Amino acid sequence: MYEHTGEKIRQLRKKVGMSQAFLAKDVCSQSEISRIERGLNEPSYQMLWSISKKFGIDINYFLDEQSLDREDYFREVQELLENARRDRNYELIEEIVDQESKNPILQKGNRKRYLKWHKGMAVYHLHKDAEGAVDLFLECLSNIDLDLLITELDMNVLNSIGIVKRNEGEQKEAVYYFEKALKILDRMSSLRKERIVRKVYYNISKVHTDLKEYEQSNRYCEKGLALCIREEDMFLFAEFHYQLGRNHLLLENEEEGLKYWEKARSVIELQQKTNLLKFIEKEIETYRSKGIIE
Repeated sequence: MYEHTGEKIRQLRKKVGMSQAFLAKDVCSQSEISRIERGLNEPSYQMLWSISKKFGIDINYFLDEQSLDREDYFREVQELLENARRDRNYELIEEIVDQESKNPILQKGNRKRYLKWHKGMAVYHLHKDAEGAVDLFLECLSNIDLDLLITELDMNVLNSIGIVKRNEGEQKEAVYYFEKALKILDRMSSLRKERIVRKVYYNISKVHTDLKEYEQSNRYCEKGLALCIREEDMFLFAEFHYQLGRNHLLLENEEEGLKYWEKARSVIELQQKTNLLKFIEKEIETYRSKGIIE
């Protein structure tokens, strides 16, 4: 792949009269472009994506069937989608999925379901089509019987359905799908280390708060915190503290609630999550001054 891909890049760059320096800008160093064109280095999927965008062509132009079938190619697609998902860049998600839908190698089995899961996100967040998104999500599941699901992707998909249902005000439906996601753990305990478990705990805790079932919400938060501590991973650690604080304040346990909120604030400050820090500081200030939970 190295020489074939690099040669294609070189030929196309020459054809359109583009310098290596211009092609490299915001992608990598000029020396890296030179090494790729000479077949000395292999470009990553993300690098090829950026290069194809500069040329205004499909990324698959640079790839042969052998390279498309590589497992590491799919992992690189996953990494780019995960980064876009974390940044909530649904425009990029839709663009990647639409482009890769032309790749027959990614239209099989789990790979196809993985791409369709992301398509559902774009349909919901970009096009505001909740029903269409849920239909796509359901097509991503490995079994039509929700009690027979066993994969991490199944958990992610059920979590996405639950989020849509909660956002649309269908709290009972949201709880149903989150609970189905957690039942997968009964069959696949090895998934307990995966972050998706904490995501489901956090999301179902928020729904129970919506339903004024504060003690139930607290139990899921405590389960999530226990996983954070056991896995020595701070993912959602602050958020669980925030939700616990909110629940205690709604239960009129002011001292306990503010203690959890202050702990959440300290962790968020250490994590340098600027927007989230501003949000919780405003929440604390509003409660202290007005006794209001927004």
